[in-house]
Amino acid sequence: MSSSLLFLTLAYLVLIERLTCHAQSHGDRIGECRLEHLSVMEPTKRVESEGGVAEFWDDKSQQLQCIGVTLIRYTIRPKGLLLPFYTNAPRIHYILQGKGVMEIVVTGCRAMYRSSTKRGMMSSYSDEHQKIQSIEQNDAVAVPSSSVHWIYNTGHSDLVLFSLVDVANADNQLDPTFRNFLLSGNGNGKEGEESNNNWFIKKKQREAQEGNVFSGLALETLIGSFNVQREIAEKVQGLKDWRGSIILVKEGLDWLSPEEEEEEEGLEKRKKGDVNGIEETLCSYSFVHPLGEPRMHADKYNPRGGHITSLNTPNMAVLQYLQLGLDRGVLYKDAILVPHYNLNCHAVIYCTRGSALVQVINENGKRVLDEEVKEGQVLIVPQHYIVVKKAGSDAFDWVAIKTSDNPIINTLAGELSLVRAIPEAVLMSSYRMERKEARLLKRKGELTIISPPLEETH
Repeated sequence: MSSSLLFLTLAYLVLIERLTCHAQSHGDRIGECRLEHLSVMEPTKRVESEGGVAEFWDDKSQQLQCIGVTLIRYTIRPKGLLLPFYTNAPRIHYILQGKGVMEIVVTGCRAMYRSSTKRGMMSSYSDEHQKIQSIEQNDAVAVPSSSVHWIYNTGHSDLVLFSLVDVANADNQLDPTFRNFLLSGNGNGKEGEESNNNWFIKKKQREAQEGNVFSGLALETLIGSFNVQREIAEKVQGLKDWRGSIILVKEGLDWLSPEEEEEEEGLEKRKKGDVNGIEETLCSYSFVHPLGEPRMHADKYNPRGGHITSLNTPNMAVLQYLQLGLDRGVLYKDAILVPHYNLNCHAVIYCTRGSALVQVINENGKRVLDEEVKEGQVLIVPQHYIVVKKAGSDAFDWVAIKTSDNPIINTLAGELSLVRAIPEAVLMSSYRMERKEARLLKRKGELTIISPPLEETH
């Protein structure tokens, strides 16, 4: 009995420590923020590689520094491979278009999947690895901090994904600066807006400045560590590899089939007693969650106004390790999402289609944002700031990535609003209104998503 009590006590202390660290990660470590004015943002830096493009939002922007995130949009061309890498903080990818496959290599998890190749008359070769998963448009992908992953485009059109890295997360114990660690190639794509036709020639004339994690090691160290020949060690260092961080695989990687691998999954794991604690938790979680049909599982739905689907720990367990969550929303033409605020997190909103007029209000009642957001643009909503969205003439689709795995919002109007929970007498005194007016204020607004007015017919 005493051992059980001790275990529960230790578990409680670990939980409190984690929550405390997370609270500090998005507060004390960032420092003072003065967000007197917010604005809609677009990428400011473009890096081209052989097989695609990476676009970065300005890390020095006060808006992004205050909430502690880095934003990237990747475009991977057909047969393009985003080379294996890891970062110093957890991230969420949202697939904007296209399809592909990816692998997230989790430390401590065994390579329990096998894939085999057979070319012509050659005998097949079996290769072991961790789980390869399919991804497609409107999928959310959770990547734990320091987990190596790669992405390959299996389609005939570009694979595009929006990525948020939570550099202020407790898992990043250095300063809140984005750090990208490549396992192969180098990060020296061509910066700027020029054509991609001659990037290879220009880049080859320059000395590499951003290598992979093996580039700085002595060649003899690599030879001894891997027990390989010098030629192989030089290829691993990638000092003469000018393709950038996204390469083209001319022969393709279509033989990497997640469906086929499922049939050969982890036979050893099924042996009695042959599992460990990590395999029972992080190794068994799904890192990809589809959000392609949000109406089927909508948390908020108005048949004439739109719908919102939330992704959090209850429906994607791995998010508890990332301390991140996500909303996908759709507002139909001229519909309104009532004023609300995020109780326990910041939100980064990416417009995936259409447009909307968005207003954000600070603690002094000042309107710090009053702009139209369009497809491909980003805006931030700091914790506790009031936000309201009105869809444009082409409707408004968005994804909001939030810095909590269980985001909570408070609405100022609607069925579960704060105003609705306050007694009529208090509202009468607060707003200097009659009881009838207070009653209307409380009971008139029933919906979180407000439908546009019906058009009159003549």
